[in-house]
Amino acid sequence: MTDIDIVDRRLVKRIAIGIALVALLPFLLPVVIEQRNIVNGKLTEYTYLNFTAIVAGLASFGYAYRTFTDLRFQGRHQRVFTVLLAVLVVLGLFQLVRGSGVVPAVTECSASFSLDFCRPA
Repeated sequence: MTDIDIVDRRLVKRIAIGIALVALLPFLLPVVIEQRNIVNGKLTEYTYLNFTAIVAGLASFGYAYRTFTDLRFQGRHQRVFTVLLAVLVVLGLFQLVRGSGVVPAVTECSASFSLDFCRPA
């Protein structure tokens, strides 16, 4: 096993840990602002903001960009890194959209559990 293989395995582990953190941290440690206005028993206004999801989404973009540019600069750009970083970016985008509360504000969907994409039923 060469030094490059060890470094590549370490980088794959670091990216995998980043993916796990972005995926799980907003659900395990949520910092949420949620406001509901109920008039005559009906939900008239709903606001949701999850700071942990927003920070995780933004951090995933920064980490993916920095890692990708470093790999290209060093000439170690490989498909496995590109795929893992793409997964990290997609997951970060998911958390950013989920945490910003844009979807429940725009749509009229309601559900009891929807990963915060709908208003509560």
